[in-house]
Amino acid sequence: MKKILFVDDEIQILKSLCRVFMDTEYEVYAAASGEAALEILKVDEIDLVISDMRMPYMDGYELLLQIKKLYPKTIRIILSGYSDEKVVFNALQKNIAKLYVMKPWQNEKLLLIIDQIFKTEEILTSANLLTLINGTEHLPTIEASYQKILQLIDKESDLSNIAKEIERDQSIASKILHVANSAYYNAKTGSIKQAITYIGIHNTRNLVVSTSIIEGIKSKGIIQEKIEMIWNHAFITNRLLNFIYQKHLNKKIPESYSATGLLHNIGLVLFLSNYEQEYVKLLLLAKTQKESIEKFELQKFKVTHNEAGSYLLNWWEFPYAIVEATMYHHKPFDEKVTNRELVSALHIAQKYAWDLIKEETYDDFDLRVFDFLNISKDDFEKSLDTISL
Repeated sequence: MKKILFVDDEIQILKSLCRVFMDTEYEVYAAASGEAALEILKVDEIDLVISDMRMPYMDGYELLLQIKKLYPKTIRIILSGYSDEKVVFNALQKNIAKLYVMKPWQNEKLLLIIDQIFKTEEILTSANLLTLINGTEHLPTIEASYQKILQLIDKESDLSNIAKEIERDQSIASKILHVANSAYYNAKTGSIKQAITYIGIHNTRNLVVSTSIIEGIKSKGIIQEKIEMIWNHAFITNRLLNFIYQKHLNKKIPESYSATGLLHNIGLVLFLSNYEQEYVKLLLLAKTQKESIEKFELQKFKVTHNEAGSYLLNWWEFPYAIVEATMYHHKPFDEKVTNRELVSALHIAQKYAWDLIKEETYDDFDLRVFDFLNISKDDFEKSLDTISL
């Protein structure tokens, strides 16, 4: 039986939450303060903590940060009416919390979200997936030179210091300038500091991480060609994902999701760089038989590249929304999806990115995503002529 701990300084709210979960399969605990919550965690092995943000003495952010350090396997969720978007955003971006649920909550929706998260967590910790990862010789890592940039960003250092450190690395500097000067941001600058100002510090962080991973994976011949093709597809996917939000959903993609397209197929790269010719044969087999590569991955490895990629992103502490989108980008209507908008938009973006690079794939494409997002398929396809990639 899974154990859930609710933390809120308002006793009536705790009672309401406990009533919601009374007749469920979960064992429920309640704490009226951060200090009381930590005492419970010392004694009981809690699977998931749902905490308010605004509490006296120890607020929700500090509590969840402590839980992350002391009990990293415990899932952490914010349930709050607290309106400080910056605090909530930082909690999600730094993986201090996986999700944010607004008060007042809907009972059925809250129950569903908890169920969805536990089911996805089961996949991420499955024996087959752990066996594959533990047997993998080359796991992508974030190199020390990039770690220094990330540390400066995470410590919220002065922008000049961050820019100075980035300027030491031509690869990441050129990518940041390329993104800032693209039609999307239209910065028209050669200054790294100005470029960071245009694209945002969190976008900068995501670019540093993805560039580090890309630069760290080197192969030869057809393997390297395949990897470069996947990265090309990833960059176009990310551009299309931003375009869908801006042009068709009439809003900017949340910064914490901004790297979703870049790394959604990191699992493909993991398989290619470790299994090389063996995996190339699977790709050819999938193409010959006009089947999804996932079918052959399951036969060979008992794990799909989506699952392996999600594991890596979770391990690197990417926001849960990106982990989830990576897991389900071929199955946007899977019952375990909590952020169906993002997953549906990514489903469209990755499909049309393959089309744009003229690469045939045989993954199912679920046309229902257009209706779900309230986008006309014809209008979307016409709008592709206006995008600068």
